[in-house]
Amino acid sequence: MLIRTNVSRGSFSRPRRAAVAVMSAALVVTLTTIGVASAASGTGKGTVTFFSWDSQATMQPIINEFMKENPGIHVAFSYATPGGNVYVDTLQKRLLAKTAADVFILGNHAQQAGGGYVKALNGTYAAKVQSPFGTKMNTYNGKVYGISVASWGGGFLVNETLAATAGVTTPPTSWAELETDLQKMNAAGFTGLQEAGDGITTTIMGLIGRADAKSGGHMDANIFSGKTTFSAAWTQALSTWSELYTKKLVNSAAAGLTGGQVVTDFDAGKIAMFTTGSWQVAPSRAALPAGTKLDFWPIPTVTPGQSYWAGAASPPYAINSRAKNPVAAQKFVDFLAGTKAVSMYAAETGSIMTTSNFKQKLDPALQRMYKDVVAGNLWCSWQAWPGTNSSALDSTFISNMQKVQLGQETAADLTKALDAEWATLK
Repeated sequence: MLIRTNVSRGSFSRPRRAAVAVMSAALVVTLTTIGVASAASGTGKGTVTFFSWDSQATMQPIINEFMKENPGIHVAFSYATPGGNVYVDTLQKRLLAKTAADVFILGNHAQQAGGGYVKALNGTYAAKVQSPFGTKMNTYNGKVYGISVASWGGGFLVNETLAATAGVTTPPTSWAELETDLQKMNAAGFTGLQEAGDGITTTIMGLIGRADAKSGGHMDANIFSGKTTFSAAWTQALSTWSELYTKKLVNSAAAGLTGGQVVTDFDAGKIAMFTTGSWQVAPSRAALPAGTKLDFWPIPTVTPGQSYWAGAASPPYAINSRAKNPVAAQKFVDFLAGTKAVSMYAAETGSIMTTSNFKQKLDPALQRMYKDVVAGNLWCSWQAWPGTNSSALDSTFISNMQKVQLGQETAADLTKALDAEWATLK
């Protein structure tokens, strides 16, 4: 089985990607400083520590509800931004120093679960309600070490009201149709599609995801085991994506744009489509004029009817194998996967929840992707990267992606750069 091994720079939900840009310079902060009492053995009474990359604004209402339902247990909360691998790096340092929290967001499966730092959760309530996709993503050597309560999907967020003024009213079913639609929208005097250059775009993820699915889901494992290369496995998909720039369908200024800048233009009604994830629906709906029709469209591929989504399971909750209060830690993780907490998390973040104990009322713009998100018909670069090597590969990908956007490199140059970087890491 291919195990996606890391949660890294990409962010998961609206608070993760949108908030990174506005987080304070104090990247690692303790947000709850109420005094710590020692845990009474076997009862869970006392304090359970929790290290999160969701903000206090997101998690505190959920924590308060847990403490209300579990009098005598206090949750001491701390936080680090997911941006720039700060959370992942901080967690690993604390695990090595034996100072990590009782409950945390799992980082590298092979490094952390394989290193004995994480408790197996098979048979727990949380593991039983986790989706099959979440279980697959959080299994290492046959044991479940993390609990994902949600997933995200990504593709093109579309202002269908604006697109319709150029005669584009339905999702393209092939790459050729997408190119035709973009020509129509650009000719109508507005930007049909905009990407940013500060992260691997959902267009790329969808195209590579479909290639991975065609391989039976083994493409990434084959790259990192040496059975194939980035050049052999990814060049075709990336060549398709690069046509957006070689054919001048998307402005090469994308290389210098941040995701936040693109969102601003979309919310101002200047762009019909942009590449993003499901977390963006609620804030864009609030920003655009009332009555604007929004939808998410999947990424089309060269073969008609073979569209695909970007996406990933949410960063999983895990329990420290050296937890000072293991009883409270398990109660807390089970609560986080419970109906009440899942409902609250959905309301706080707009995430697509996937646990079997919760039926969600979704924004209409998320209906098209919902079944694929729950089923895990998704691909995401930061769940494909091989763990501790992810930062270097991610940086190489983005810097060379920007060169393709600017017309300075080809897709083949990009994949060659990834092969060269991987050769120095493996």
